[in-house]
Amino acid sequence: MLLIQDRPIAMNIFLYAPPNWPMPTGFVPHKNDRVTVVHGHLADLLDTVLFRQPELLLVAGFDDAPALLLQLERVAQQMGHTAVLPVFAKPEPAFLLRLMQMGVREVLPPDAALWHEALARVRDRLHSPSPGTPVQRASLKVGFLSAKGGDGCTSLAVNMAAALAKDTAAKVLLLDLSLPFGDADVYLTRKPVEHDLADFCNEVNRLDEALLASMVTPIADNFHFIASPASFEKIMGIEPAQVEQLLAFVSPLYSFILIDLGSNMGPVGLRMWEQLDQAVVLSSVSMPSLRRLNQIKQLWESLGLSAAKLNFAMNRVVGKSDLELTEFQRIYPQKPLHLLPADVPGMKASVVQGTPLVSLQPRSEYTRAVAAWAADWSGQPMKDKSIWQRLRKK
Repeated sequence: MLLIQDRPIAMNIFLYAPPNWPMPTGFVPHKNDRVTVVHGHLADLLDTVLFRQPELLLVAGFDDAPALLLQLERVAQQMGHTAVLPVFAKPEPAFLLRLMQMGVREVLPPDAALWHEALARVRDRLHSPSPGTPVQRASLKVGFLSAKGGDGCTSLAVNMAAALAKDTAAKVLLLDLSLPFGDADVYLTRKPVEHDLADFCNEVNRLDEALLASMVTPIADNFHFIASPASFEKIMGIEPAQVEQLLAFVSPLYSFILIDLGSNMGPVGLRMWEQLDQAVVLSSVSMPSLRRLNQIKQLWESLGLSAAKLNFAMNRVVGKSDLELTEFQRIYPQKPLHLLPADVPGMKASVVQGTPLVSLQPRSEYTRAVAAWAADWSGQPMKDKSIWQRLRKK
């Protein structure tokens, strides 16, 4: 029996290893821990981990010490909230010294049966902070792009933000940069929005937390919104540098910053690409979307941006379409992050009532798909159905 089996506090654990690396049989975390195993190349470590936001990162199976140190240093610099435990056989003293300088406290042996004590120490350290030390979560900046107009990018951004905000420990900001004339507000509220993006850009040089709080549109206590301007005159006055400055200011204040970029390929939108931790292109199963998806990927790569940061999701996968899903996947072999079911009536009701679908219809298939996706990001597992919910299905 491992010691951590009796500990009630769960952790969000991410294990990153090379392709074809076998999961060790001796690794037995606490039954409530959320463990995600991803195989990838060492050069993609930071981009992948930054996207997932784990409490504990295990890096196993890489035996090139200099290359491993380089990537771990990048992680340590940008993810101080994450405990890092590399797995390495017979580390040299210089290797250990370099890790200590990064703040990495331990190196695990290849025998996974010996990991439990280190995991227990990390658990105690994470959940027993020093008195007066607030527990902080790093900001994750995700941009949502539409392969073509009408693919559902805005509704996904809105519902992802609402789903993430269900974790009351998280603080979420949704920024509508679908210029011109973004319409994320119609999915969120029936009340008029008092301040929009142009107003924030005009005040960005004197912005502080109090002014920010007075200007954002509160959807919930931990869910704030900045709307796209409704007039073309105000849109024309927005400078890319102003938006970049605004993003830099709000980044330390939120757990998640979701940016609806829509089909915006203008100076503001392209400037934001460089600031994102992840970009998600939403595509429908159609030839026009496939063509645009390839164009976005080519543009992304031509700008020298990390390919690991660009992902795509498939929307409205139920029923017939211009191009069958299997044919789409043959032409564009990259695996989508998620498949989202069609829910046209639900989306219409969401717009009519000004309420995100995940709040309006919490039991819908679309809501469950988005909630599962949000759980991947937040590390908070989906809640099981109640007894009443299970009985109703019988």
